[in-house]
Amino acid sequence: MEPRAQPVHPPAGLGGDPRVEVELGCADGQFSFQLARACPERFVVGLEIRDKVVAQNQARARAEGPRNLAFAYVNLNVDLDRVFAPRSVDAFHLLFPDPWFKAKHHKRRVIDPWMLEVICQQLRPGGELHLASDVYEVALEAMAEIEDPSAEPLGLRNLAGPWGFWRGNPFPAQSRREDTTLARGQRVWRVRYGLGAAAGSTPSSASTVGR
Repeated sequence: MEPRAQPVHPPAGLGGDPRVEVELGCADGQFSFQLARACPERFVVGLEIRDKVVAQNQARARAEGPRNLAFAYVNLNVDLDRVFAPRSVDAFHLLFPDPWFKAKHHKRRVIDPWMLEVICQQLRPGGELHLASDVYEVALEAMAEIEDPSAEPLGLRNLAGPWGFWRGNPFPAQSRREDTTLARGQRVWRVRYGLGAAAGSTPSSASTVGR
């Protein structure tokens, strides 16, 4: 639980202020790799708590060569606040987090109030928090945390309307877990929140294909 995450900065070759998109808990990084290839003008960052997995993703990125992609360590509930400057991130993607079904492990679930506050501090105005899960209860629990009246001052608004799920994948990338979920004929429970956005609106900088 000792904070040790380090700041991550865009490479010089992307210009002074590129769009920054972050995958939280990226595992093998499939979503991050696909997004970086599809959007070479964006800086894509995959964050992961397992040092071995971070090292594997970093080695693969060096071998495959996408200059707009980086991987780094983070413990989301401890030191996410150390990674990005305030108002510097355009989108956070939290994809298929571990459901932690056992009651004794519920404290490990994301999203918690501290993490949500940090995300909102680091998002630019109009930025997005995107969460997807194959477990309805996990997605609903995240919605309950974000749409609780106590969180309203943070400024996140559901882009599909209050307590609404987003149909389809609006991004040019998807995680390995999403591949598996769709191959089984199961539904992906997806929610999207814009910082300061009106309910039902869509961020102009996001690639969308409808609901």
